[in-house]
Amino acid sequence: MEKNQISALINLLDDPDPIVYNAIFEKIICYDENIIPVLKTAADSNKTPLFADRSEKIITIIRKRSLDEEFKKWITEKDNDLIYGAYIIAKYHYPEITFKELDNNLSSIVQDLHQEMNYYLTGLQQIRKINHVLFDIYRFTGDFSNIIDPRNSFVNKVIERKKSNDISLAILYIHIAQKLGLPVYGIDFPGNFLLAFVDDKTKEAIFFINPFNKGTIVTRRDIDNFMKNHKIIYRANYFELCSNNAIIKRLLKFLMQSYLQKNDRENVKEIKRILLFFET
Repeated sequence: MEKNQISALINLLDDPDPIVYNAIFEKIICYDENIIPVLKTAADSNKTPLFADRSEKIITIIRKRSLDEEFKKWITEKDNDLIYGAYIIAKYHYPEITFKELDNNLSSIVQDLHQEMNYYLTGLQQIRKINHVLFDIYRFTGDFSNIIDPRNSFVNKVIERKKSNDISLAILYIHIAQKLGLPVYGIDFPGNFLLAFVDDKTKEAIFFINPFNKGTIVTRRDIDNFMKNHKIIYRANYFELCSNNAIIKRLLKFLMQSYLQKNDRENVKEIKRILLFFET
């Protein structure tokens, strides 16, 4: 359909006849995201509340459909990018953010760390360098006063506020460490999400990292004692390396719990809908 025909359709969005509106609505929602700027321009010109409400509804539907398709594709990719998965989740709530802006912010941290690193450092020393830059210089921290704040699960807000829950901090930490070529991976430990610094050949953990506690180094004995003191039954999968899908799934579940505690039923329903993509 030509541009002037699309404009003609959009200009009819505030038609008072519901039959006309429904027909126009069904046609417009078939378009992809390229129609969104046209809808926004029309809304700025029209300025009537009815047109604004209807155009915003259509924009929301088109954006959500596009994000759904992008997220489903991400799930099925063999070497999907962890930070990009977190970006898609954030974009559901903050549609105006761009991955370029997010990536630029993280690249600055990685660049600062490149200047600190050298080949003579041990794995432990390299992790301490990350801890110093991430937690002392950039001042990222766990949000101990309000961990259930939904913003702690959105990577753009974590970078902006420098506060986070354990999973989002872990995602940032993994991204930065792996950009530096370090073998740091998540493990699906109950409670605080932990990271493992692994042997490249055996993939066995050399030591563990608690990003929620400023990257504290944790040994297997420390974890065993913690499990014993908190009466956590040992499960071998607690120490298996997580896939990126598993980490993003855990992020979504944490976000859902945040909305549950706020009695935000609409957003709980939306997170449940997104989680179903992992089962298809």
